[in-house]
Amino acid sequence: MTNTMMKGYDTASGYMGLVDGRYVLFVSEAEYADYLREEA
Repeated sequence: MTNTMMKGYDTASGYMGLVDGRYVLFVSEAEYADYLREEA
C-alpha cells in the first residue's frame, strides 16, 4: 500500500477506514492505524 495516510470515520459498529480505495470496518481507529503501519 503506497498511501499510509489515515482516512476514515467512526460508526456505531467500529471505525471505517479506507484501504485500497474501499472502506473496511475495524474495531477501532487504533486498530486501523496498526493495520496501516503493518502494511507500510
